[in-house]
Amino acid sequence: MEANNKLQIPTFLLRKLYVKGSLENVDDGFKFKLKNSISSATAVNFIPIKVNGNEYALDATIISSEDGDVSANEISEENTFLIKVGLEITVHVKGDQLPAGEHTIDISLATKEVGDLAFDVTDSI
Repeated sequence: MEANNKLQIPTFLLRKLYVKGSLENVDDGFKFKLKNSISSATAVNFIPIKVNGNEYALDATIISSEDGDVSANEISEENTFLIKVGLEITVHVKGDQLPAGEHTIDISLATKEVGDLAFDVTDSI
């Protein structure tokens, strides 16, 4: 059996990637921000965002940074998304707006450097 030498990042550190208070409704859905404060990474797969247990399609999820925009379903081993330290990313989910109140957001992606990253955060609109 092959050992997994990838670094495991604790959930409490991953939650710090989320920009608290950034969740907001927009005309065609909602958006929130992440800011990489840990280490540069290369995203190779994005898992559908879940809000309060409801899954949103990857093709309705746009990842934006100073380097441009990409649909989450386009991120792959062949079409990676570099997440540099200090980079702020906006995740825009197209669909229904979220009702006012508190929401739990599940965020998961795979990186070349550390493997799967999964965490949840709570924020309000």
